[in-house]
Amino acid sequence: MNSNITFSLSLQKQIQNQTISIDTELNRAFGELKFRSLLKRSGITKNKGYAMISLMFLFVLLPFLKRTLTDFWSSRCLENQIEAQKDTYYRFINHERFNWRKFVYALALKVIAHSDDTPLKEKVLIANDSISAKTGKNIELVSYHFDHKIGRSILGNCYLQLGYHNGINFYPVDVALISSFNRANTRLRAIDKRTCGWKRRKEALDKKPLRCCRWLTGHGMRASMLRLFCSKPGLHMTKLSAVFVRPAMA
Repeated sequence: MNSNITFSLSLQKQIQNQTISIDTELNRAFGELKFRSLLKRSGITKNKGYAMISLMFLFVLLPFLKRTLTDFWSSRCLENQIEAQKDTYYRFINHERFNWRKFVYALALKVIAHSDDTPLKEKVLIANDSISAKTGKNIELVSYHFDHKIGRSILGNCYLQLGYHNGINFYPVDVALISSFNRANTRLRAIDKRTCGWKRRKEALDKKPLRCCRWLTGHGMRASMLRLFCSKPGLHMTKLSAVFVRPAMA
């Protein structure tokens, strides 16, 4: 367990001092975790244009460079990478047929399996909701949410994040959008009901935001307790007794 902390701090120090190549380390991680295979199994593929693995590499690289999505096309920080326009990136992350939930969960399982030997009693699922303020009233599913920090309702998106904690490290495993009934607009674009995008939108309008927790526990996520730090009504701390329904997805 202590070796994980030492390795993490050492890696951060080396990156800050530029003594290791971020590109090289990410390429190695992509190979060990089989990113290309995970993308394909999650339906994240395309027949032409830039390869999905290349776009994914740039998205993973951004946090290490302390950059935002708009830096792809508004700065020269990635001038030696692909010359895609912003529509390419937005289509990549917003495509309704890409199963991002399956991809993130499968990736989290691989990372946890590589580094985790924690006893079951120390494994915890943590759910926390947060509000991202928005200014555009025409954004799909944008709604008003009560912000307890400022004591009033604000326009924005509320996200319920679910993560796995082993006492040392926190691994994000899922996120769900929560839309209230007090929406700024009621327009919904037409989406095929068979797609992941339609199912996620239906989930956002659901009164039971913890459905994503049940999905995870039903696909092999093992923990002893679910801790909820949420402001939404009806959400509370729930104990789980060795949650493990069936083996993880192949």
